[in-house]
Amino acid sequence: MVEALATIIVVIIGYILYRKKATLAKPKSRQEELIEKNANNLMDIQDSDKVWGIYIDYDNEQLCCKNVLNFEKKHFSKKTAPSLPLKGCDRSLCRCHYVSLPEKRDKTRREHQDRRDEIRFEDDNDRRSGSERRSGIWVHHDE
Repeated sequence: MVEALATIIVVIIGYILYRKKATLAKPKSRQEELIEKNANNLMDIQDSDKVWGIYIDYDNEQLCCKNVLNFEKKHFSKKTAPSLPLKGCDRSLCRCHYVSLPEKRDKTRREHQDRRDEIRFEDDNDRRSGSERRSGIWVHHDE
């Protein structure tokens, strides 16, 4: 009975210490929160079938680093998009964010197989058969 009571006390003390340690964990900084938000946003964009690419945008040009300004809203494929903050970002708090570029193609362009046979104006004979059309220097080019 004493051993069971001692075990219960040890478990309770261990739980209290564990909870104290968990509450003492360092809270995320604003920069870490923005990085995590941008990473999650990029993953959502990459998983979406309605988006073909992204560009990096900013709210205030004075608060933006030179690297993003050099891109000038360049379009990136959603698979090759750089992570934010960009390498060499000189701002203590990166406020840049992704803007998705929606896929505008919503259906296949051709409803039937191929219409090339329907719009041919040539006769049934092959116009490419017969004499060489190029100058004489090409006649024996592989000799």
